[in-house]
Amino acid sequence: NTQLLKVREWLLYAVAEAEKELGSGTGQLKLRYVYDMFILRFNKLAKLISFEAFSLMVDEALENFQNILKNNEKVQNYINKE
Repeated sequence: NTQLLKVREWLLYAVAEAEKELGSGTGQLKLRYVYDMFILRFNKLAKLISFEAFSLMVDEALENFQNILKNNEKVQNYINKE
């Protein structure tokens, strides 16, 4: 599904923004932050995806983000910028 692929790609951005905004050690707050962003961005789709399914998608995006963060100094600088 093209829409779902778009969401997965967008989630990488959303988890990066949540990490930058809230920092590490705030997992549940970050999940809520990303979910609120998702509802605003993909309102119709948000009604079709359960929070549990969304949470799994966020976990996947977060894992991808962590790999990018480890290997990309520019992303590290962006996240750590005050």
